[in-house]
Amino acid sequence: MKKEREILKLEKVLRDNSLKKAEYIRVQAVLLRKKGYSRDKIVEITGKSLSSVEDWITLFNKKGVAGLKTKKRETAPNALLTRGQRDKIREIITSKKPEEVKLTGEFWNIPRLKELVKKEFRVEYQSSESYRRLLHCCGFSYQKAELVDKRRDEEEVGHFKKRLEARLKKGGFTMWW
Repeated sequence: MKKEREILKLEKVLRDNSLKKAEYIRVQAVLLRKKGYSRDKIVEITGKSLSSVEDWITLFNKKGVAGLKTKKRETAPNALLTRGQRDKIREIITSKKPEEVKLTGEFWNIPRLKELVKKEFRVEYQSSESYRRLLHCCGFSYQKAELVDKRRDEEEVGHFKKRLEARLKKGGFTMWW
């Protein structure tokens, strides 16, 4: 009796034109199962994985048709920060230096951004790629630092370049290994 009511309800939901494609497939899979089709046959008909079909059946048994509907997400499923939090971070790093928010350093980089996110929102990503994406989202781009020796004498470098250019114009020089 209960099974027959569930089948009628699922058939009625399938006739609803407002269903999205994914929702239609979920409802159809559950309906087929309620009608006695094997899980393997449902997988073959829907083209979805066995684990997905089993999850949909479980969701239907727990929450009914509402469990099969697509839920709206504010953020991506793997995002730890909400859009509002990302906007706040963008505001902070575009208008302030790290030392103004009680962090060490003069420029923003991944370790400082990681500290800021942890301090402000108690969120910590596993990979530095997430922080690179966050910097990119805030309008920053990767700039490779040019390492220069502190002891380097710029005047001497200029003299060396001039001497090198003069020797190259004369016909070059020989090198010994």
